[in-house]
Amino acid sequence: MKARSACILFFGLLFFASCTEEPSPPTPVEMILKAEEGGHFRGNTIGDNIQEVLARESTNIVHNMPDEITCRIPLDIKKSTFYEITYNFNEQGLYVIEMDIFPKTTKDTKELFDSFKGFYDTRYGKSTVDDGYTTWLTKSSQGTDIEISMIDKTRELQKPYLSVIFYEYSLND
Repeated sequence: MKARSACILFFGLLFFASCTEEPSPPTPVEMILKAEEGGHFRGNTIGDNIQEVLARESTNIVHNMPDEITCRIPLDIKKSTFYEITYNFNEQGLYVIEMDIFPKTTKDTKELFDSFKGFYDTRYGKSTVDDGYTTWLTKSSQGTDIEISMIDKTRELQKPYLSVIFYEYSLND
């Protein structure tokens, strides 16, 4: 009887284990944004100094100037979607993050747009749309205003292209 109970218990646990869901893998958007690292973008926050961003992006840098860092992800571009990210700095630190996305196809552009929109709507609240730009507003940790805008320029450029920009602005801009 003990062997039979053990057998039933074993198969019951095996069945239960097969029914539990595996954690879903991160989406391409979550992987590129590294949302789990915090910050506004890839662990970087508007206001960060250039040394902090250099340290976080060290493996992706393709160009580095005193007030600008350009990264490419992935570095070894084949025939796939790639992301080019430019970080701009002023005396107060990081103030613009611009990501240009070059998907393989128009369909990929639409899917990425929808994924980014869903992610940012969840994180920053419902977006507004004006003149083709989808926009979110938030605040930096220093209390400055940040606008996040996204646009699909595939039609204008006649090739798959999506742009996402984080821009810190003041009321004087």
